[in-house]
Amino acid sequence: MSDSRQSRLMMIGLDACDRDLIDTWCASGDLENIAKLRAEGVWLPLQTTADVVHVSAWPSIFTGTPADQHGLYHAYVMQPGHQTPVRPRPDNCPVPFLWKLLDDHGKRCIVMDAFLTCPLKNFSGIQIVDWGSWTAFWDQTILPESVKSEMLARFGAYASENHSKVGMTPPPDPVGFRDRLLKSVETKARAIQWLAETQQWDFFLAVFGECHAAGHYFWHYQDPAYVAYARDADARLRTALRDVYVALDRAIGQMVRFADDRTTVLVLSGDGMGPNYSGSHLLEELLQRMRLLNDTPREATAGAAPASAKRKTNLLSTIRGLVPREFRAAVSRHLLPRSVNERLSLHWKTAGIDWARTRAFVIENANEGYLRLNLRDREPSGVVQPGAEYAEICDRLAATAATMTHPATGRLAASHVYKTDDIFKGPCRSAMPDVIINWDPEALVTTDLQTQNYGVIHRDQAAYEVGPFYTGNHRPTAFLGGIGPRLSRAAGAGDASILSIAPTALAHLGVEPGEHMAAPIIDGLT
Repeated sequence: MSDSRQSRLMMIGLDACDRDLIDTWCASGDLENIAKLRAEGVWLPLQTTADVVHVSAWPSIFTGTPADQHGLYHAYVMQPGHQTPVRPRPDNCPVPFLWKLLDDHGKRCIVMDAFLTCPLKNFSGIQIVDWGSWTAFWDQTILPESVKSEMLARFGAYASENHSKVGMTPPPDPVGFRDRLLKSVETKARAIQWLAETQQWDFFLAVFGECHAAGHYFWHYQDPAYVAYARDADARLRTALRDVYVALDRAIGQMVRFADDRTTVLVLSGDGMGPNYSGSHLLEELLQRMRLLNDTPREATAGAAPASAKRKTNLLSTIRGLVPREFRAAVSRHLLPRSVNERLSLHWKTAGIDWARTRAFVIENANEGYLRLNLRDREPSGVVQPGAEYAEICDRLAATAATMTHPATGRLAASHVYKTDDIFKGPCRSAMPDVIINWDPEALVTTDLQTQNYGVIHRDQAAYEVGPFYTGNHRPTAFLGGIGPRLSRAAGAGDASILSIAPTALAHLGVEPGEHMAAPIIDGLT
């Protein structure tokens, strides 16, 4: 290690780690190290961009900007020139990640498994991209090569499945999945310790994704109030989610030991996890009832797909449906490269849409409801006229979504419904959905939505019974904890946001925040 006495900052990300679960398990004594950090250091609830678009949280933490500034809001996003959603390209992010700004100012950085990012060019630090991420948005990259060879020799391949490779299935052996997640936490903690002790650094960022995976797939084992509670589960699964949190707690204990008289350790998450009561799987049927999907009157049919092409698409869809899902998933998991798997997945998501007869469609999302208009001059096959027609359809969609209820209780299904133009104005706005629905988990939506004008929207399966089969889903319970010589116990008095983390980290290391960062520095953390 360097003998320099300059301040150092270690940031430990806990992907989709839930603040409420931490409260519960700290109180029960299961999370000793986090409880100690909370008692002796700083602990703050944070406002988060995940309360509207949950996948935006980490890119917003890393850039200090909201989704309409960085454009990385979901696993499937819109891009100019594409009729259908594509995987996001973090290399096209128009604002810099905070470690690029630090590197430009001569700070030595180690960045490990930062969610939804990519290796940077002209970067002098250590970059470990998607070695042990919850889901990969880039090919695994470890730079420089000298670090890659030694790291892989010491720690090998990541033990857990990558979600982007697994396919849209639940873990086939949940006990084994639990064990692999626990091993992954332990291995990553050892890798972090090795890097921290052998490499020079001023800034070290590492993200653990294991609580994200565990939250999605283990929720139904530990929540007796949940509609899908697994009453006959293997006893080892009853505590599987807590076991992953306990393993992370041990890892944090290792990291906190670096908090010497010049090192600050921050522990953070941009969103959390709760039971899955999303109604997004019902939205295609709603659009069909509203005559917006595959039902637009044919006043102008130029460019419409010929009947033979539609028959071919329907035939392919039928043939695909005859192949067991488990077999398709096994082929994807073991035989297909990630890029091929992604292209096939994206193709099938919209294969049944006749764009000449579609004015609105769903951007697939297991959490929020994302509705996008097929807008002329924006979508290549757009049919909706900008201006009055666009506004009328957005208004109708938003009004319908805002009044949908759970038929059994009459409770509103959505906590918030946004017309995107009302809340996002930035340069990446055009890549986003046009209407966003945030579901209220207290509404307990499963298979039915009551609408005022279109009857009851029904599907035989609840959200957790369709791909990607999440029994747990995201909720906006973000937090920041920290310990170090320059932190104040009174830090963050008032409302703090995840958008303040990047400028605060820069200021902590003596670097001026970027002009694109509008959120204030968190008092007491610099």
